[in-house]
Amino acid sequence: MILALSLYSLALVAQLMAVIYAIYLFIISKSYRLAGGCLAIGLSLMIGRRINPIIFIWNGGEINIIDAFLAVPISGFLLLGVLQIKALLNRLEVQNFLLGQTSKIDPLTTALSRAETFSRSELEIQKSFRSKKSIAFLMADIDHFKNINDVYGHPIGDVVLTNLVKTCQMELREIDIFGRVGGEEFLIVLPETSLEKAKEVAERLRILVSENICATVQDQDIRITISVGLAMFDPLNTMDHAPSSILKDCYNACDKAMYRAKQAGRNQIST
Repeated sequence: MILALSLYSLALVAQLMAVIYAIYLFIISKSYRLAGGCLAIGLSLMIGRRINPIIFIWNGGEINIIDAFLAVPISGFLLLGVLQIKALLNRLEVQNFLLGQTSKIDPLTTALSRAETFSRSELEIQKSFRSKKSIAFLMADIDHFKNINDVYGHPIGDVVLTNLVKTCQMELREIDIFGRVGGEEFLIVLPETSLEKAKEVAERLRILVSENICATVQDQDIRITISVGLAMFDPLNTMDHAPSSILKDCYNACDKAMYRAKQAGRNQIST
């Protein structure tokens, strides 16, 4: 009797632990909450299969020692299975988080990715309707970047891009958006910024980039210049309230302004 009660009690403890971990999975898991919930309900209902034999034995019922021995590995393996599922889901949650973070960042330069740049820009446009403050859009493109790749090779070109991003990021505010939207094209979004202030920021970036050493090859310093196009969005002077449409118009406007800067001789700002 004591042996059977001990085995059933051990199985009950294992079953309860499995239920607790299943409930934990249901609580913490966002992507797999349904699976955790179903598992918790199923294991909870099976607790009755562990309590009934204990009550039956206490009431003087006949002992089934084989069933008592089987109850322990059954509940034990269920607990091990839940623990493995917990470890797997935790790993998946971490991988999904890292994947989400990776999709937001350009893997080469650590600037924002094109998709994340557009997504955040649309959010800033929505905010501007509430704050009633204008947004500046800057399109910066490296002048003669193809020559760098042709002369020094693409690995040096990658170094140039990476150092350009670092230089600009150190100069911009935390609320500013800086994303890579093309090979050597970068979109800079300055929330709550006037035209005069935007010109100051653009000029400061242009000078800073031209003075900075972007790479060194065989003791030869490589410097670059950028052409910058500027466009403004004023929420007080628009009939369009669709963020995606507004972003498209502003993107095209600053892109065209950037090409005007190139046609005018490069290493300058155009509006």
